[in-house]
Amino acid sequence: MTTSSTTAGELPCGSMEPAHIHRLQCSRQWRGFLAALAEEFVSALAPQELGTLMARIGMRFAAEHPLPASDTVQGLQDAMNHVWSALDWGVAELHQSPAGMDISHRFSPLAAAFGEPHAPWATGFLQGAYQQWFDAAGGAGLRVQIAAAADTLGSARLRLAA
Repeated sequence: MTTSSTTAGELPCGSMEPAHIHRLQCSRQWRGFLAALAEEFVSALAPQELGTLMARIGMRFAAEHPLPASDTVQGLQDAMNHVWSALDWGVAELHQSPAGMDISHRFSPLAAAFGEPHAPWATGFLQGAYQQWFDAAGGAGLRVQIAAAADTLGSARLRLAA
């Protein structure tokens, strides 16, 4: 006989609906405001311009949240995750390869905050934040590019390369 560890009305962890996760990722006090902000952005700027704007916002954010110096990729990843964790903004994983550095960012609130249709340009925020942090860590001249925009659960992939 098996027993379930969930209570009535509770979803098992593996079957959480994206809408439920979005409610957890973005406070209801901000949802209407951010949805309206996203629609206004879309009506005023082209998607590429929105991505650039979000990247500038991300760079400003990272400049206001500088990372301590680190001599290792693991140390840099830990410093990034210290910032993200303190703000409930997910988890970063860095993986070095001959082609550059792969950046996986899981559970950002971007899709929850701006809506899934706006995730491609909203991911520019992560692009800008990582760009600023890598520039400050001595990676000036390298560029962070979006490999895959934030999905339903806020997971995005980026790449740092020459």
